[in-house]
Amino acid sequence: MNKLLGLLVLVVFFGACKDEDEPIPAYLQIEPFAVNALGGADWQKITDAWVYVDDQFLGGYTLPATVPVLANGNATVRVYAGVKENGLQQTPALYPFLDYYETSVTLSPATTTVISPETQYVANAVFPWLIERTTFNTTSLVLENRDNDTVTTFVLTTAGAFEGRSVKMAVDTAHSIIEIATELVEDLPSTGDRQVWLELHYKNDMPFELWLLGSQGSTSNELSRPVYQFLPSVSWNKIYFNLTDFLVNLQQDDYRLFFRVSLPRNINGDFQQEQGEVFLDNIRLVHF
Repeated sequence: MNKLLGLLVLVVFFGACKDEDEPIPAYLQIEPFAVNALGGADWQKITDAWVYVDDQFLGGYTLPATVPVLANGNATVRVYAGVKENGLQQTPALYPFLDYYETSVTLSPATTTVISPETQYVANAVFPWLIERTTFNTTSLVLENRDNDTVTTFVLTTAGAFEGRSVKMAVDTAHSIIEIATELVEDLPSTGDRQVWLELHYKNDMPFELWLLGSQGSTSNELSRPVYQFLPSVSWNKIYFNLTDFLVNLQQDDYRLFFRVSLPRNINGDFQQEQGEVFLDNIRLVHF
């Protein structure tokens, strides 16, 4: 009985060792997205591509990317634009407000097909503030001072701007805090079934904070929620925030974005730097 068992084991072993031909994949070379919108791709930060071939999800890839595909012949390729949700490397996300790119290709083993995707905002995307106003170049988004220092204020400047004019907030040891709020936005979705995101360009040589304010028609009874603390960024950067859960939590009628700039101190209460600057631009709210 033991001899028979040993013989079966040998048969299975040698059968498993029999060489089999490995399938040879075709390859898709996914180039960075072109964007058909104000500012083009330079005003976005599309870091990833979410790739489907014949409705099969192949994964998310950092752009540019080479994607192996175990398929041969005619195929439909669909590519979605991906960003880092809330600026975190750990949270890559398909950005729902940019349309997917679709094309038909012919795949062959060991052959590379180049895909140059294009995108634009989806037709049902809603911008509560006109995009042209959020650039601060012509008619501007209304901002108001919220701190108690009558000396400090924001300015619209071309010096060091992202493009055209940008918002600049400067502080020093004599006037160490600036707080500003945007004009209010009414009726943002707050049930969670429709996403609300914020796009923002920024440059800063010191930390600053973003908050969301909510009210029932009176600024005297505003509720507030912290959204993000920015670390210094010596060059212009873009970030995408998913505000959906914050709005569900606040459940208010009107909302404002609130930016707080405070010259940093150490544990002894001493200033860590003599002065600091924060620049903002392209403050786009978008929802379904």
